[in-house]
Amino acid sequence: VDVCAHLTSTQITGLETDFNVLDGSMNLVQALFLNNAYEPLQDIRVRQALNYAVDRQMILDFVSDGKGYIVGSNMYPAFAKYYEDLTGLYPYNPEKAKSLLTEAGYPNGFDFVITVPSNYPFHVDTAQVVAEQLKAVGINCTIDTVEWGTWYDEVYKGRNYHGTIIGFDASDAMTAQSLLARYESTHSKNMSNYVSQRYDEVYNAALTATSEEEQIALYKQAQVILAEDASNVYLQDPCDFVALRKGIEGYVFYPIYVMDLSGVYFTK
Repeated sequence: VDVCAHLTSTQITGLETDFNVLDGSMNLVQALFLNNAYEPLQDIRVRQALNYAVDRQMILDFVSDGKGYIVGSNMYPAFAKYYEDLTGLYPYNPEKAKSLLTEAGYPNGFDFVITVPSNYPFHVDTAQVVAEQLKAVGINCTIDTVEWGTWYDEVYKGRNYHGTIIGFDASDAMTAQSLLARYESTHSKNMSNYVSQRYDEVYNAALTATSEEEQIALYKQAQVILAEDASNVYLQDPCDFVALRKGIEGYVFYPIYVMDLSGVYFTK
């Protein structure tokens, strides 16, 4: 093996003898995606409580040794011109989370299952940290690890779930639209069952904008709406560790979830 990508912080341990380990961005948005149609989550105060209950920095530190980028909405930093920094909207505040749950009528929490595809250890590890943080504010949180096919049929297509941890990228079209389209109320990929007339109006206005400046401003506004509505609990753009055998150079990270090996070469 000369090149290996998408490694975890655990997997790179001990590789330094034979490999140079580079770290970049996976260029995806990992989140605790919420089924907004699940009764407790229909209340924005409950969704906001989940956001305040999650310590994103702890997740980053525990799961990937502090590597990666915290995000506050459904856009990752590498899409620089579209990216709106909303990471400070929900600072870690478990007491605020408890207060919001009580205000919403759930002083003793509620049942909440995080369904995670078992073939993604990174998402499973993240789910374990998130579950403990939600338990700390009184939510009866459990984890259900399932096979990929089950997750795809039941969660992604069937929308039969409470919450799930997964990551979405923009590799299909490499546009801001491809990251934000899934929140339009009638979109087939709207697995969060998120419905917002305000979001629909802003998103559709971006599609028909007559200038790039106007479109960028509208896409940023769409991100703000997603965050303010606590549509999901946005976590991070994970770090992508790439191991190159010593004697290999030229690897470049790009803002897409693919590898370009055309510039990689042997130095000896």
